[in-house]
Amino acid sequence: MANGQISELKRQRLENALKTLFFEKQDGALCGQHCLNNAVQYRVFSAVELSTIAQQLDDKERQTMAECGTHTQEYRDFINKPSHNFDDTGYFSVQVLSEALKNLGLELVPFRSDDERAAYARQNPLEQRLLICNMEDHWFSLRRFGNKWVNLNSTLTKPEAYTDTYFTLFLSTLESDGHSLFLVFGNIPENAEAEAAFSNLLLNAVDDDADAFAGHGNKLGGTEPSSDSVSQEDTAKRENVRLQREAFLRRLEGTQKDCSS
Repeated sequence: MANGQISELKRQRLENALKTLFFEKQDGALCGQHCLNNAVQYRVFSAVELSTIAQQLDDKERQTMAECGTHTQEYRDFINKPSHNFDDTGYFSVQVLSEALKNLGLELVPFRSDDERAAYARQNPLEQRLLICNMEDHWFSLRRFGNKWVNLNSTLTKPEAYTDTYFTLFLSTLESDGHSLFLVFGNIPENAEAEAAFSNLLLNAVDDDADAFAGHGNKLGGTEPSSDSVSQEDTAKRENVRLQREAFLRRLEGTQKDCSS
């Protein structure tokens, strides 16, 4: 089979695999809801349910503050401040997302926490199953299906599958830009159709490495690529990730303007 035919077959299989995913696209500013539903691969959370969780968290915090006395200035300041767990735009805090996931038996752990599981994940990010990211107050999820990591960002036109190399660089760029990453642990709900579709892809780990470093292969008797050429390739990939992030922020800004108009 010619190289062009192989590439087309890979593309078609990947497109078919992506169609098996549950994917909520951005509606208003309800990114927290979309992030959770895309993460668990079915519509389990609504804005009403998440708002209820947020209100319950507010009530608990108010009770805790009241234990020190309702006559204090701290208590009066607290009850006069708007909730930090949710607002009128549809934004929900990390505490709300964490409580929502607990209802499914799942645990949300900061990527940079002292938790032993997080420490292991930082050394072996490709082995994880599910990540949640907060970028510029926008929530989105990254999940592995088969051996492919997929970006389930609700502002995208459709989910995006990443090679291992690109995914690693993507995480590094998110962190270096100061965004928050969280790991999800527990019995994560399965999308059996998607798992099967991605597991059957021709795009395996060997293909990923070959695609990511195309042009760096060696012939018998040849020489290894220079460190300068690999460094330039790495820099170019990082810049590509950064450009995609900037494009995402422009889309997000446009969405927020539409919601406010």
